[in-house]
Amino acid sequence: MSTAKAAIIESISKRRLRGLPSPMRKAAPAERLEKIKDMASALLQEAESLDHENALAEASAAVDNLNVKSGVNFFDEVRQFEMRLIGRALELTGGNQARAARILGLGTTTLNYKIKSYEML
Repeated sequence: MSTAKAAIIESISKRRLRGLPSPMRKAAPAERLEKIKDMASALLQEAESLDHENALAEASAAVDNLNVKSGVNFFDEVRQFEMRLIGRALELTGGNQARAARILGLGTTTLNYKIKSYEML
């Protein structure tokens, strides 16, 4: 889990738990806090999953909507796809290039070269 997500989950204070429904109120405050943190973590994971699925759907739609009559610049399309893919991998790893390279199945040197050549820094 990224540090930002951990900070969000940890920021939930006991004071914010006062308005919970009655079944949750009967549990000990520490137990309620843990349950809410678990729910928040699950919601963050679901949002991340939906974001990833949305990005894949957009990429698929872009391929389906190519206008063959006006011509397709293969290299530009590949460049754009690689940039989105690298950007997503870096986002998932919190900017850690070594981990992003492992996710993409690339060497770290190759990923670093592509980042520099695409001027993604």
